[in-house]
Amino acid sequence: MKKFILLGLAVLLVLSAAVSCKKKKNGNEGGCGEQAIKVTTIPAINTVDPPAPGTDFPLVVNIETMPPSGATVIVNAKTENNGTVFFTETRDKALTSNSFTITKTPPGVSCLVTITVTSATCNTNTWSGTYRYTAK
Repeated sequence: MKKFILLGLAVLLVLSAAVSCKKKKNGNEGGCGEQAIKVTTIPAINTVDPPAPGTDFPLVVNIETMPPSGATVIVNAKTENNGTVFFTETRDKALTSNSFTITKTPPGVSCLVTITVTSATCNTNTWSGTYRYTAK
């Protein structure tokens, strides 16, 4: 009887070791076998810029991890009070550093900018972020 208990424990130990040695993803998968897209922006994502004069505002989108096939960058700006979109620009062949100028910003209202970066060949490998600003 002791042999069966020891044999059962040994089998259980081997099975649990086999399960724990299973290959794990490293967290870098962006889909379709590509590395996940990583992006930094100026102004930074999740920030609220203080009110500034003018109607044109600069934006830089830096793609730190570019998919091998390239990427598309879409920038949308809209007012927060009624959701009116006043600026949209798409770059199908994005570079690692992309400069935009958001134009026609209405004065005195908070605006939300949404940036989306998508792999050219794998639409599940995307990155998205937002920030807020106001024109005086």
